[in-house]
Amino acid sequence: MRLPSRAADEVFVLRFWKEEAGVSGEKQWRAQITNVNARKRQFVNTAEAAFALVLASLKAAAFNENGRD
Repeated sequence: MRLPSRAADEVFVLRFWKEEAGVSGEKQWRAQITNVNARKRQFVNTAEAAFALVLASLKAAAFNENGRD
């Protein structure tokens, strides 16, 4: 079995918390996504959006590494 190259690893830190949204006082999930490799941080308002950003980053990394999907 071949072990993956550490250089090709993508490392993400996802932090989730609830905070009040707008005047209603209703709480909603927020997330911070940190891509360790790219040294980039992004904030989103839903867990689905957080995972979509991670998936998009992984697809881009795979495309850049292989030249295709």
